[in-house]
Amino acid sequence: MLETLSEVQSLDLERDALAATRGETPQELLDARARRSELETEHRRVKHLHDDLRKQVAAAELELKSLQERRKSASESALRASSAKEMSQFQNQELQFATRAQELEEDALPLMERLEAAAAELAALQEQLDELAPHLEELEAAERSRVADVDALDADLTDRRERLATSVDATLLRQYEQVRKARRGLALVGLLDGKRCGGCHVQLPIHVVQKVRKGQGVVRCPSCGRLLYQEPNGG
Repeated sequence: MLETLSEVQSLDLERDALAATRGETPQELLDARARRSELETEHRRVKHLHDDLRKQVAAAELELKSLQERRKSASESALRASSAKEMSQFQNQELQFATRAQELEEDALPLMERLEAAAAELAALQEQLDELAPHLEELEAAERSRVADVDALDADLTDRRERLATSVDATLLRQYEQVRKARRGLALVGLLDGKRCGGCHVQLPIHVVQKVRKGQGVVRCPSCGRLLYQEPNGG
């Protein structure tokens, strides 16, 4: 019975190793994902800056257009003025609008330069994302294939394990699973040098060793609680 349980444990340990392997994402894929994340974060930042600058430039252009129209209207009104005083008032308005328009053009110039720089940076970031995409997809596809292979192997091991476990006494199997959970995988161990626990390596009392060798029921290590058994050809 314990030999069969040992086979069950071997399959469980294989599944444990598979689970660890399944979680070992290739570093190249992790690096590619991290790079995409960095590029996307920077792309969002620059996009936000670009959109904000575009709004500022649009607002400046709208105000400039309004000033130019008002300047033109003031100029035409000056020509139609009925007195010198009225003409002077309209001419002053025209000058004010012209001065403000010039100031606005000067302020808008660096905004437009920053907008062009942001647009160029945005395009460069998008190009890097586009270049990375097929390589990343190739890595992701390879990872999906690797994980699928691991899962298929695990399914086979699980099926074999379940079929084998049916031939183990239910109470013994339950004990094994409880100890396996407590001891992180290794629940059933043989004797080391015929006198020590194969799990914690503590020297066992003589009466415990004798019970194990004689196969007198389920024997547990008094130190770590693991199930003990006499391995075939064991000492």
